[in-house]
Amino acid sequence: MKKWKGLFFILAAVNVIIIIGVLILIFLPGAQKEQAKPTPSEYELNVTSTKESLAAFINTYLEKESSPDLDYKIEIDDEFHIVGAIRAFSSTVDAKVSFRPTVEKNGDVVLEVTRFSIGKLNVPISVVLNYMDQFYDLPDFVHVRSGAKEIQVRLSEMPLKNGMYIKAKNIDLEKDQIEFIYYQPAVSSDS
Repeated sequence: MKKWKGLFFILAAVNVIIIIGVLILIFLPGAQKEQAKPTPSEYELNVTSTKESLAAFINTYLEKESSPDLDYKIEIDDEFHIVGAIRAFSSTVDAKVSFRPTVEKNGDVVLEVTRFSIGKLNVPISVVLNYMDQFYDLPDFVHVRSGAKEIQVRLSEMPLKNGMYIKAKNIDLEKDQIEFIYYQPAVSSDS
């Protein structure tokens, strides 16, 4: 009988160990799934340019997107210059507007008008800006502020494809350092 008692206690101990093992496995925390990294909502590309490259880029854009009635181009040295012709009294006269650019916190560019000349005559800036605002079909993202003697270029409103947009980061014409950030929405992986 002793033998059966010993075997009974061994069997009981094995059962207790199995039950304890099962309980431990039940109450242990499961393996944590690796947290998926959030996908960015957009990607950005930093673009650095020189004055010469930026002028060529802007002039190409203007040729494609501007009204055919406008006859002007951009030149850049220590300031931005719009050089073109103005219709006055059924003739055209050479004109030049000079700007000092600054970058706003939101990435838009403000062009402070420093000089405006028609032929050899310097003209009051606010008068010219009023004229430009009223009689020229400027792109929708260009806003003339004649009272402040400036033109705001709202880059985020510039029409680009597929929700893309651009912001200015830095414009230092004296050092020939011009930086923009180009934003593109992330492609959804759900598609």
